Amino acid sequence: MKTIFLIDDDPDDREIFAELLQEEHPSIAYQEAENGAAAFEKLKSGSFKKPELIFLDLNMPVMDGRTFLLEIKKETSLLDIPIIIYSTSSSEIDKKFAQENGAALFLTKQYSMDLQRKDINAAVSAFLGI
Repeated sequence: MKTIFLIDDDPDDREIFAELLQEEHPSIAYQEAENGAAAFEKLKSGSFKKPELIFLDLNMPVMDGRTFLLEIKKETSLLDIPIIIYSTSSSEIDKKFAQENGAALFLTKQYSMDLQRKDINAAVSAFLGI
């Protein structure tokens, strides 16, 4: 079973993402964390299944997505996980940062559920072949 890990501080965004993912891909396991620090704790715990794909918000308290992206690239055991930036930002500066620091894709969160569903499905198809 493939696993997707969403790191996002907004509980509504996490709930919507989980619902859209499960509607379209019920065979994919979903895991979440509310910030980068909590995500690292889970990733480094022995009881957490290593995800095949990470969706990462940029703007979060404690450890933001930028810091998480830089830090995960230092972890050799986690380097193979594609990271998709999934943020409300559409800033060219953020897109450039993501590209220069190893993000696999940059998705700006859509305000339409249908567009969000399409974006999530396209990413899952591209990176997991599902």
